[in-house]
Amino acid sequence: MRQRKCIDSVNPQLYGGGTLKVGFIGAGKVGFSLGKYFSVNDIKLSGYYSQNYNSAKHAAEFTNSKAYDKLENIVIESDMLFITTPDDEIKKIWQSIKNIQIKDKLIIHTSGSLSSNIFSDIKGKGAFGYSVHPMFPFSDKYNTYKQLNNAYFSIEGDEKYLETLKIFIEKLGNHVLIIAADKKSLYHLANVMVSNMVLSVISIGESYLAKCGVDKSIAVQALYPLIHANVVNIKNNGTTNSLTGPIERGDLGTLKHHIEVMPEEHWELYEGLSRQLLYLALEKNKEKDYEKIINFLGGSK
Repeated sequence: MRQRKCIDSVNPQLYGGGTLKVGFIGAGKVGFSLGKYFSVNDIKLSGYYSQNYNSAKHAAEFTNSKAYDKLENIVIESDMLFITTPDDEIKKIWQSIKNIQIKDKLIIHTSGSLSSNIFSDIKGKGAFGYSVHPMFPFSDKYNTYKQLNNAYFSIEGDEKYLETLKIFIEKLGNHVLIIAADKKSLYHLANVMVSNMVLSVISIGESYLAKCGVDKSIAVQALYPLIHANVVNIKNNGTTNSLTGPIERGDLGTLKHHIEVMPEEHWELYEGLSRQLLYLALEKNKEKDYEKIINFLGGSK
């Protein structure tokens, strides 16, 4: 674990030398976990506001902060506001707070796919808009914060305090990626491909084992060492150097057997994923002849 540093303030000039107060609008898994992560790292929270006051109260108790029953109050009492609602609610929240006293405040949402451009006319209000996205699955609001020190964060937004916000996150011990506003959808796609989409592929593998007579509850346990070892190899060696299997070996017969036994609705997915593995194989083994595999997959170098 990287050693964290205590944070008394992000920028004394920005906050008049006082202690920074961070507020959360939205008390779901992300707000719950991120607030706890901040609080255990000595960042002072103003507290939480939620459409469901009980949710805000629960989050406030968990983070030793305050539950607000009025949106205006948390806006006024916070220097930095994190909007941790579902994506479809962010624009509505912005419309509700843009005419409150937000001058000199940092308004931040945690959507992976949306940019800070959703905060229309924020400069005219004297505030600064950002998107800050933790690249981590928030599956358990009570325990996720314990692992957030391993996550990368992406930041996008107003140049004025972009570096300040970057330092704010880095002082927690996290690495930061700076993303351009027009790249947010592509960035989010990268996250989805390696998280949600992987679940889809794993569930297909489970279904194949089930057809072999393996109980579904056992199937995932049987596959897990393979999944885990692969992820560890990728972390240590990169994707190309972690490549194994029939594509790299040039084992055309195995590919044909796979096609024969898999459901027809999976053919297109299998062929598409195999072509991507072929690109990696060509990169890893530049002197190897993959012509038969290329022809079978209907692609070209």
